[in-house]
Amino acid sequence: MKTAQNVSYEEIEPEPVDEAEPRSRKRATAGLFVLAMLLSGAAAGLGIYAWQLVNEKQQLKSDVAKLEQVRDEAQVRVAQLVEQNGQEQARTAQADSERDQLRTALAAASAQLEQLQVASQATREQIAEYEALRTKFQRMIDSGALDISIRRGRMIVEMPAAVLFDSGSAELSDAGKETVIQVAKVLRNVPKHRFLVGGHTDNVPAVKQYKSNWELSAARAVRVTETLTSNGVSSKRLVIAGYSEYDPVASNGSDAGRRKNRRIEIILEPYVEQKLVKDLLEAKAASAAAKTASADATKTATAAVTKK
Repeated sequence: MKTAQNVSYEEIEPEPVDEAEPRSRKRATAGLFVLAMLLSGAAAGLGIYAWQLVNEKQQLKSDVAKLEQVRDEAQVRVAQLVEQNGQEQARTAQADSERDQLRTALAAASAQLEQLQVASQATREQIAEYEALRTKFQRMIDSGALDISIRRGRMIVEMPAAVLFDSGSAELSDAGKETVIQVAKVLRNVPKHRFLVGGHTDNVPAVKQYKSNWELSAARAVRVTETLTSNGVSSKRLVIAGYSEYDPVASNGSDAGRRKNRRIEIILEPYVEQKLVKDLLEAKAASAAAKTASADATKTATAAVTKK
């Protein structure tokens, strides 16, 4: 039996080599190479796709930013347009208010002009009537029996008490009665007037026959009125008043002043015709309506500005 120590290398036989194994390894290596190439290509493709996605995302962000800017600009413009529209509405309301105010002012001015025209016409008529009445009484004026004046906007026929009455008396003297009769002849032909017959005294106390100057002044006015009515002046056109010493035309501190205060006045009170009353009331109503319309227009303009 042979031992291992005695075995020589020449005696060991090499194992047989399989020629098919190298070909198999080559194929495997080639497959791995192809797979690596495929994986490399896929990775490259994925990288390109990822790069495209990043670019698209950045583009989308840019587009969104631009759209947001456009939106913000549009909102600003809309706000500006709304503000401009509000300002335009306020200006329109203000213009309407000013136009209404001008219209109402014109209406008020027209009404006032009409009133002035009426008053002017009335003044002209009063002056003409005054001159005509003075002409009719001119002879009595020249004799000192009476005088005519305009006081407090009214024509007054003024007769001194000394011409009509004895001192301290309320009875007409003969000369005084004749004077009143001549006055009656003129006044009964004066149209459109009522006559207020007023008695006046000075501040010297009345004689014992009369309790006061009130009574004396009223009694004298009554006697003159009775004479006027008995000589053709309609009783419906006459009014009596006693002023005592409380409507002086001069100072009671002198004899001359007291003489002027002792008098009978016949005041020509105009009849207010129905048409004149109607015109004055309509003018007053138009003026009030104009003021109301002006106030309403001002409130409307103020409300429009406040709403803005």
